[in-house]
Amino acid sequence: MADERRTGLVELFGMEEDVLGPGRIRCRLQTDERHQNIQGVIHGVVPVALMDTAMGHALDSLLAEGEFCSTTQISVQFLRAVRPGQRIEAVGQVTRKGRRIAYLEGECRDAEGELVSRAQGTWYVGKVRT
Repeated sequence: MADERRTGLVELFGMEEDVLGPGRIRCRLQTDERHQNIQGVIHGVVPVALMDTAMGHALDSLLAEGEFCSTTQISVQFLRAVRPGQRIEAVGQVTRKGRRIAYLEGECRDAEGELVSRAQGTWYVGKVRT
């Protein structure tokens, strides 16, 4: 990891994280009514945030000292609804890392292992300016 991680959205959402191996991270979240949309299902931004976090942290785990990464593009497919009270988890993995661009994939599943959503994206890899 390039630099010490700051707190923020991970803590706000209550995400938990596991390292599954180099370039592979799992993030978990227990959903509740605070995460729902006006239709009473979990808002789509929640699994997207979970996958984006898992994917970004997967890449972050491969960065050299003085490097950072940021999402430049993410494409998401929603496959099924999540209801408040369901636990979901996302696995993000680096599929290819170049000097400045990395390609990642993510999947979000419910507690029964059903695929909720999936994502593919590109991340920029930069150098921290001092």
